[in-house]
Amino acid sequence: MKKISYLFIALIVLFLFAGAASAETVGGDKGVIQVNCDVNGASASLLSINNDLIETKAITNGMAEFYVYTTGTPASQVIVSADGYYTASAPVTVPAAGETTQVTINLEAKPIGGDRGFLQVNTNIIGAKVDVMSISGSVAETGYTDIDGKIEFAIYTTGTPISSVVVSAPGWVTQTVSVTVPEKGQTETVNIEMVSTNPIIGGDQGVISVTSNVEGAKVELISISGGVGYTGTISNGKADITVYTTGTPVNQARVSATGYQTATIGVTMPTKGETLTFNAPLTATSSPMGFALIGLLGVIGIIALVRRD
Repeated sequence: MKKISYLFIALIVLFLFAGAASAETVGGDKGVIQVNCDVNGASASLLSINNDLIETKAITNGMAEFYVYTTGTPASQVIVSADGYYTASAPVTVPAAGETTQVTINLEAKPIGGDRGFLQVNTNIIGAKVDVMSISGSVAETGYTDIDGKIEFAIYTTGTPISSVVVSAPGWVTQTVSVTVPEKGQTETVNIEMVSTNPIIGGDQGVISVTSNVEGAKVELISISGGVGYTGTISNGKADITVYTTGTPVNQARVSATGYQTATIGVTMPTKGETLTFNAPLTATSSPMGFALIGLLGVIGIIALVRRD
């Protein structure tokens, strides 16, 4: 009877830890964003609504799958690029838990044949739309900047001459810059600094000090409009971030680090010369294997007791 009781307890222990291990593998509801593309090996980059890079994957067998948390910062678009092709971008739909949404992006090969030069446009943002305008006022080429904020166009030296580039993106002031047709085999480079439509205003400053238990953790101060206003890094247990008291107010701090659950806390704006401190401790992501190992050791211990009796 005693042995039967021990075995019954062992089964209960194993069941409980197996359930805990199964729960830990979820870590929140997930869905899948599937990107379909006709160029294998192309690079697909998923961006959030804040224009931050979430993840980059290679197109394999005509697709790339991104597993995203339905409760995390929503994804908004994907950028696909490959050597010899024009970079392309498309909006994405955030899936519900257990669902898959799809987006298809077919890349256009850069033209071959005829004398060509190259026009490289460098900007400070990802996913900006770049239109190359001809002297007739029509759009000669269109593309989107990659994860480095760059895009390159092949321009025929004998084609209709180009005259300018127009760079645009949501939340940024559209910029138009004059360009010239590059010579055969040469690259014409244009650097364009995009300006936010909601810029930080200079003036009085205060400090938001965010403390955390993980060195090197990334700190982002989120503005009331939902964008990232300021960033910092935890060093010696804290990140002191200077903010303009007359700028767009921030009301949240988001702290993240690999191997830890992201923490988001509320913050308030300091007055001129004031320092406000907020604590955002991070919790390590538990390993499901750890729970399984503990459960296994518990069962082995109980079996040993059964044999001894």
